[in-house]
Amino acid sequence: MRRTSRNVGTPVRAFIYAVVIHIIFGALLGVSLLIQPRAVTPAPPRPVQAKAIDLAAIEREKQRIVQEKKKAAEHKKKLEAEKKKKAQAEKKRKAEEKRKAEEKKKKAAEHKKKLEAEKKKKAQAEKKRKAEAERKRKEAEKAKKVAEAKAQREHDESEAVSAFGAVAWAIKEQVSKNWSEPGDFSGLSVEFFVKVDREGNVLSVKMTRSSGDARLDESAENAIFKASPLPFPGEPRFYEYLKEFNFIFKPES
Repeated sequence: MRRTSRNVGTPVRAFIYAVVIHIIFGALLGVSLLIQPRAVTPAPPRPVQAKAIDLAAIEREKQRIVQEKKKAAEHKKKLEAEKKKKAQAEKKRKAEEKRKAEEKKKKAAEHKKKLEAEKKKKAQAEKKRKAEAERKRKEAEKAKKVAEAKAQREHDESEAVSAFGAVAWAIKEQVSKNWSEPGDFSGLSVEFFVKVDREGNVLSVKMTRSSGDARLDESAENAIFKASPLPFPGEPRFYEYLKEFNFIFKPES
């Protein structure tokens, strides 16, 4: 702007210099006339167009300044637009980076959650598998024990039956010795369900089939009670199989 002001002032100074020169020239001319009085034909004055030229130059300068200001404003506006565009692009870039970072973080969290879920699922499956294996093991062990117990019971029952068979004749003999009822009961028999304790003591006698003769039925029941304690196997494990048994009484002819 300072350079422009100097350019504008140059025509003005030229105009002033021209006026001053004319004045000085006029003064010198006057002095010369006083010293040497002689007819001097004044030089015809030259038309000065400085003012018109200066105004045109000023107008051009003004237009130039306006154009420069306009260009400067446009350049500034362009720079601001570019700056704004860059700022928006940077903002967009940062937003995209943030979005990608958040998306990456979200995917990492989802992956971690998925891995934890799979780990939990596997742990549950393993726990379930172990529980199932333990259940099957226990069932197999239980089944084995049941089978062993059953086999033992069958074995003990078989031995108990054999042991009872050994004393069955003695029980009949002992009941017969305690029975005395006059009369002829040939061909008759009565059946009872007898319950005893571990020593063979008779606890109860229940008739399950009558002989058809009341005297025989009653006398036979009394004979069983009188024969108590009955001969009984001494092995304690046999008691569970022999504590209740059927007894058929047939009187001797």
